[in-house]
Amino acid sequence: MRWQKVSDFVIRLPDRPGALAGLAARLREGDIEMLGMWGPVHGRHTSGFHCIPASAEQFRSFSRDSDMSAFEQSAFLLADPAHGGGLIAALDAIAQAGINIEVMQSIVVDGAVSAMVWVDEADEPALATLLSNR
Repeated sequence: MRWQKVSDFVIRLPDRPGALAGLAARLREGDIEMLGMWGPVHGRHTSGFHCIPASAEQFRSFSRDSDMSAFEQSAFLLADPAHGGGLIAALDAIAQAGINIEVMQSIVVDGAVSAMVWVDEADEPALATLLSNR
């Protein structure tokens, strides 16, 4: 299974038609490549629309240069063939290590499963070590 630690930027968008289209247009204009986007999400640290960019630094600059403030938090992106059992084995290993998954979003596309996982900030180093040793 492949994994990487990513930055999740949460933006509060106005609750009106066109707000998401406007964000997408601004991201395109800024040439910001996204690994994932979804929302609105309520809970965890803040409510809002989640943006997982390919380059956190590029997104930080984009956010600073625009009128959009973003809350930044870490997440882990896990990817595996959908029928390989790697995600289930990883979830089992995470549980055995005593690491609580606070939130998980996943999807299967073209036979591969991708899951975004959030854990308590204090558990992030342990999760990174666990995933590196798999």
